[in-house]
Amino acid sequence: MFVRALLLCLCLLLAGLSPAHAHMGSVLPEHVTYVAIGDSVSAGWGSPPVNGSRLNGYVSHLHRQLLLRGSSDLHNLGIPGLTSGQFLFLLEHWPELSQTIKKADLITLSVGGNDIIWTDHQSPGDVAKMREALTKYEENIEKILTDVRQLNEDARLFVLEVYNPFPVDDARHAQLAEWVIWVNESLAAAANQHDASVVPTASLFLKHENEYVNLKQNDIHPNNEGHTRIAEQISHALFGKFIPLLVQGDMNPTLLLDGKPKQLHAGLLYENGTVYVAADQLRQLYGPETIRQLRTRIGALWLRMNGKFVKLPSPVLLYGSEPYLPIRAVSESLGAKVYWVEDSRTINIVTRKDPAK
Repeated sequence: MFVRALLLCLCLLLAGLSPAHAHMGSVLPEHVTYVAIGDSVSAGWGSPPVNGSRLNGYVSHLHRQLLLRGSSDLHNLGIPGLTSGQFLFLLEHWPELSQTIKKADLITLSVGGNDIIWTDHQSPGDVAKMREALTKYEENIEKILTDVRQLNEDARLFVLEVYNPFPVDDARHAQLAEWVIWVNESLAAAANQHDASVVPTASLFLKHENEYVNLKQNDIHPNNEGHTRIAEQISHALFGKFIPLLVQGDMNPTLLLDGKPKQLHAGLLYENGTVYVAADQLRQLYGPETIRQLRTRIGALWLRMNGKFVKLPSPVLLYGSEPYLPIRAVSESLGAKVYWVEDSRTINIVTRKDPAK
């Protein structure tokens, strides 16, 4: 085991950078096609469903980070229970998978945990069978990354380490430790050869298993906190920061100004797919020096701001004796960019040139 750990460290040293920051490729485009591939971790398992969807898995978290900074399409092709061999089969026989990978600007991959799980399930305690399976995994992960790069040589590519789900003081941790190191060693070596960044999930979860894994539900998948930590690692590698956006049922709209939470005396209103702000809160948001004069009326599809006529996409509303205006139209008329994240009901108004900072 010591030799494998040493080899893993050498692979990372040869890469010249820490695992999650090994790739220094081109900046993502303004519109990002994000493709998540792999097993149940990519599918978001372990995070409780919200309105029937796993909106707090690491993939959804990362997609929201993209939406805060521009537009993005998400294709989540995570399949629970998928092994590396099964993934290779799909890569060769499922045309839609290959075509989707070709179009991606950003790819994340989680695969390897089920190679351990299924081998142990079929041959419990059989060390020879496990070594055979993980030797095959070495070949598979190399072939997977080769094929992905042949399909798409330019996308930012992140591969997740396999983590040990059990605490260090649990006997099962020691039983799995060698196999987890083996998988991650193989993954790091392949990633180094194919311009991929390794997300250090194993070290991230180590000694935090009770915090990040659904062990209380007798489940080895990451919980909400675990999925958040994974997304945070990737977001920091991409943008240098992470803005937590946890999705819950029946949420009120949240306002961010240049990526930072902004509290208004009167909350935002979400009506018929449009976010509204109270007219008297605009000066609190932008400052009285920016909005010197504002005139409109209830039901109007226009307003006059600082002497400028602004057309509105929906009429001015009356709510709680206050007129409410569509916040996107007002903000864009002031030269700001506006990004809306539907599932977390978050609106990010960007007034600076670099929305990622």
